[in-house]
Amino acid sequence: MSRHDGKATPLRHRPSRAVPALILGTLLLAAGVALVWAAVARLVTGSWPVYLAGPRDWLTGLTWNDPGVWAVGAAAAVVGVVLMAAALVPGRFNALRLQAPGDVGQVPVAGAQEIVMTRRAVARYAAAHCEYVDGVGSASAAASARAVHLNVTTALHETGELRGRVIAVVRERLAGAGLNPVPKVTASVRSKE
Repeated sequence: MSRHDGKATPLRHRPSRAVPALILGTLLLAAGVALVWAAVARLVTGSWPVYLAGPRDWLTGLTWNDPGVWAVGAAAAVVGVVLMAAALVPGRFNALRLQAPGDVGQVPVAGAQEIVMTRRAVARYAAAHCEYVDGVGSASAAASARAVHLNVTTALHETGELRGRVIAVVRERLAGAGLNPVPKVTASVRSKE
């Protein structure tokens, strides 16, 4: 839970933004390296590199009221607004709330603590308990904020009963862990030939 001016707000986790940041950082780094290389070439040779002749001639012919300047400015403004929104707008809640001792599932109040479990932790927890069910050879799981899906492999040829047992056991374990609300549990059972 975060506090600001004595008020408590529920946790809001942001999704990982590593991939977009890596892409944008790489593009900006490439642009910076190209500009530094062009500036060094200008200092060493006394003239701009040949590949900059076309853009340079186009830029020297522009005026402030030219439609090209307005288009570049509008595109830069749109990119800036998108990047600001990506940085400031919080993402979806990506953790599952656990019921704290004495908590009856209500929104936390000032001074209370909120306990959460990441989706990855819930998936690992579900897969680990799934593997204890008789007949399960191996299991993996994926979790979202509202559902857990299990992928089970078994040596059994009849998988219908096993699927029901796996769902029941995992749902019971998730409820016992204190997840509030308990996510929907689904399973895909595949026979290993």
